[in-house]
Amino acid sequence: MKVLKNKSKNKQVKKEKFKLPEKIKEIIEKINKIDPKNKKIYIIVGISLVLLIITTTFGRYAYNEIKDIYLASKSFYFNSDKLTTNRSIYQIDNWSGVDSYTFTINLNNTKNNLVHAESDIEYELSYVCSSKATCEISKTNGVLYSASTSDYFSATITPNTALKDKDEVWIEITAKSTSPYKKTLSARFILKVGIPGISYAIDDVAGRPYFDLSVTNTTDYYLVKEAFGSYIVNQRIDYNTYKGLSDEDKTKCALPLITLTFDPTVVILDMTATAYLNAENYTTTEIDGYNYVNSISFRIPLESSEAVKFYKADANANYTYPIVNNNSIVDFAYSQ
Repeated sequence: MKVLKNKSKNKQVKKEKFKLPEKIKEIIEKINKIDPKNKKIYIIVGISLVLLIITTTFGRYAYNEIKDIYLASKSFYFNSDKLTTNRSIYQIDNWSGVDSYTFTINLNNTKNNLVHAESDIEYELSYVCSSKATCEISKTNGVLYSASTSDYFSATITPNTALKDKDEVWIEITAKSTSPYKKTLSARFILKVGIPGISYAIDDVAGRPYFDLSVTNTTDYYLVKEAFGSYIVNQRIDYNTYKGLSDEDKTKCALPLITLTFDPTVVILDMTATAYLNAENYTTTEIDGYNYVNSISFRIPLESSEAVKFYKADANANYTYPIVNNNSIVDFAYSQ
């Protein structure tokens, strides 16, 4: 039986600010290939270029920091949980490459829990999308009201062509405040196709009382669990072959079994969820004399997705996984 646990290995999120070391390394490699007679001159030029790169890069960061200090002095705060002034880059590995991927971006006008912008902030949203995908955002402008302190929008990436292992698609999103002051936040989100298998993600927003956990199965085969005919245990059977089996033989083949385990004092399962209604098994725990579901196990069809809703004990928490959090609030495992 193949069992995967530890959701942190399910999808890896890489975040990087800029690629300064690679640029410097490239310059050094080119210098090393130069004729020794002329190398001295090129070394001087190379050092100058390196210093220019460092000065330009860190100069931009210093400018952004100084500008933030100035805007803060005007009681102006325009921030995001994912977008930054220095253009963050996020990469999600082991994406299925089949279904649309939707995530939420939060905006706020706060410095901390006690200090926030004194006036409403108007902003505009835009994006650029890779050629292998169709992208959309839920809105193109909005207002961060001083009384509410936060706002959010969603972005969706949908593949528009057949993708193979290691293919990438991306969306780059920019948020610009237009009034009372101007500030630009941006980030690029890269989705990299991984080997076919089982993956999951949590889409959440701080201030929303629930979140959705989506499980995606990109495998295209059943696994033989009980030998029959010429088939042996653990042999893979594609869908077309499976369709031609008798009803009795079909019962000897299995789809992936997904198990979700969670703490009902933190998150509560939506009891109307299809995954729960069709669950093969579930467990409960007693809290204050009442039984609460704390795990469910269910099958998921080939090349499909299943959404499971959970309600949060703390509506202000943001359990988005993997972009925001490296660890999932729901423990995930599957076997076949």
